[in-house]
Amino acid sequence: MSGFPLPFRLALRVLGALKVLGLRPGEPLLPRLLFMGADSGEAVDALRRIRSVSDWVREWTALGEKHEEFGRQAVDGGDSVGAVESLTRAVAYLRVAEYLEADDQARRRLWTHLVAVSALVAEHSTPRVVRRDIPVPTLLSLPGTDGPAPCVLTLGGVDGVKEEFFGLLAAYAARGWAGVALDLPGQGELRRFGGVPWRADAETVVSEVIDGLVKTPEIDPERIVVVGGSAGGYFALRIAATDHRIAGCAVISAPVRLLDVYASAPEPIPRTMRYNLKAESAEAAREALRAFDVEPLLGDITCPVLQIHGGRDGTVPIGQSEPVRTVLGDLVQTVVYPDGDHMCFNHRPAWEATLRGWLTERFTHQRRMPCSNP
Repeated sequence: MSGFPLPFRLALRVLGALKVLGLRPGEPLLPRLLFMGADSGEAVDALRRIRSVSDWVREWTALGEKHEEFGRQAVDGGDSVGAVESLTRAVAYLRVAEYLEADDQARRRLWTHLVAVSALVAEHSTPRVVRRDIPVPTLLSLPGTDGPAPCVLTLGGVDGVKEEFFGLLAAYAARGWAGVALDLPGQGELRRFGGVPWRADAETVVSEVIDGLVKTPEIDPERIVVVGGSAGGYFALRIAATDHRIAGCAVISAPVRLLDVYASAPEPIPRTMRYNLKAESAEAAREALRAFDVEPLLGDITCPVLQIHGGRDGTVPIGQSEPVRTVLGDLVQTVVYPDGDHMCFNHRPAWEATLRGWLTERFTHQRRMPCSNP
């Protein structure tokens, strides 16, 4: 298997279930696809037709191209809402197709196509989503409300990309919040096009993004909250510890040590991590990941933290939540779903409601000044 092995690749060969991302034996593939933006009916029909890896790439690419055509027709007809809906679906399907494309050149073509369609989504979104490179590829949505708006900065996981968060940016804008999604080093465009690897101190890059955000008149510099899932939660904790402009930090299934994840997570997650690192071998990956440890920095966090974990998460075991609780004490609110899988997809409505309520509380009042941990 050539190229970088993102999670769908081996998963398709494991009884049709994404066990490698936390799904328990026997759980269907469908919930993952719906989370990524697939339509349930189209996803079921596509899965029924797929019998091979080549079928997978062909079916999802065709669906992406179909919705792209719908979107372009809507643009021509002046229907911006319909255009965004169809084009967003096209982005989701092209991304699913790319997961199982093993040929590097074909994968690059798919990703180039995906980025081009996502630019159309950004252009026709209301409020408009703006692409900025400050200094990494970033999507910014401003709600258009009176006065500076609070802002949610979203960080993706091991194979996270900014394009998967268009729907989230729209949901935040509907609440009067600005939204930001970005590609960290080792992810998205930076890795696929530029060969830029993961770095343990990616918080320095995020701080540069925040430098740009606080200069944006439409954003309240006192109400910027970072949210991260899985490995994105690790990076979220690091930025909360090192940049006290952050007013709050929410993490879902966040590890404090990525080396532990590399050792415990099922394949192909470790292989994906090697790709992110540009590591030539397992030993090189382990050596590089020794620096990916947020635990020594936890004592520097001064903002409120929400952490959500699943008790049956085999990718980021529940024990990774303990250092955060131990060090931060009353600053942290921990929500545990005893039967929750990785990212607690089987409790998604519940934890999303919790997260929305927590964000609302953070944004209702101006952030407090940094103080010492209790």
